[in-house]
This record gives sequence, C-alpha cells and structure tokens, in this order.
Amino acid sequence: MKECRAIAICIVALIFAVGYVPVCFAVDVVEATSAINQAELSLNSAFVAVAEADDAGADVVRLLDKLDVAGDFLSGAHLAFRAGDHESASLLAVECSNSVEGLATDAGWLKADAERTKTNNLLLTAVGSGVGLVLLLVLGIVGWRVFKKRYSERVLEMRPEVEEVQ
Repeated sequence: MKECRAIAICIVALIFAVGYVPVCFAVDVVEATSAINQAELSLNSAFVAVAEADDAGADVVRLLDKLDVAGDFLSGAHLAFRAGDHESASLLAVECSNSVEGLATDAGWLKADAERTKTNNLLLTAVGSGVGLVLLLVLGIVGWRVFKKRYSERVLEMRPEVEEVQ
C-alpha cells in the first residue's frame, strides 16, 4: 500500500511539474512588448551614433553591417509578435539588443578618430599654405632685388659718355 501511495504521489507531482514548466518559461505579451521596445531603443541609439560618425567622415561600413543584422532581428521579432509567437519575438528582440551592444561606443571612437584626422589635415593645410606664402614673399623680394640690380647696371651702361673736345 505504501508503495502505491508513493507511486501515486510521484505521478501527481510529475503531472503538476509538467503542467507548470511551460508557464514558468512562457513569455507573455507584456514581456515580448517590453523586449521589442528595448530593442527598438537600442537600435535607434546605435543608428544615431553611427549616423553622427558617418557625418564626421568615419568609415562606418562595418557598423552599418551590424545595424543591418540588428534590423533583421527586430523585423523578425515584429513578425513573430504579430503571429502570436511571443517567445520567439522576445528572443529575436534580445538578439537585436545584443547585436547592437557596444555599437554606439565603437561609433564614438570612429567619430573621434575622423574628427582628429580632419583637424590634423586642416592644420597641415594651414601650415603648408603659410610656408608657401612666406616662400613666395621671400622669393619675390630676392627676385625684385636681382631684377633691380641688373636693370640699374644696364641703364648705367646705356648712359652716353661725354667726351671733351680739345
């Protein structure tokens, strides 16, 4: 009798455990919506950071590829949510958030590098122009003095000489 009772208790416990497992791991509409909203915010902030880096002149091709992958995850999450598969929607939204994690930081570094490069190029251009202007001024002065000296010597050679009549 004790054995039957123990087996019955195990069967009842097993039925309750199997019944509660899907409930424990199931994702409801609120959780899926929250995950999708978080993914949209993450993707949006990463997109803004990449756009700013692109405006600064950075090479953002690799970052755009990551944004494209994240956008595919988010699109899949929206499709799964509309189909009623909230668990897949939540998982895809989390994948979207994970794929853009650190992307804004990378875009910030690329933006800073691009701005630093622009500043260096501007400084190099300004210094080069200044040196060229000074060189032009010095060569102009030297050329003028050489021209003036030669002109003066020619004019003096052309001056008529007066001879004394005896």
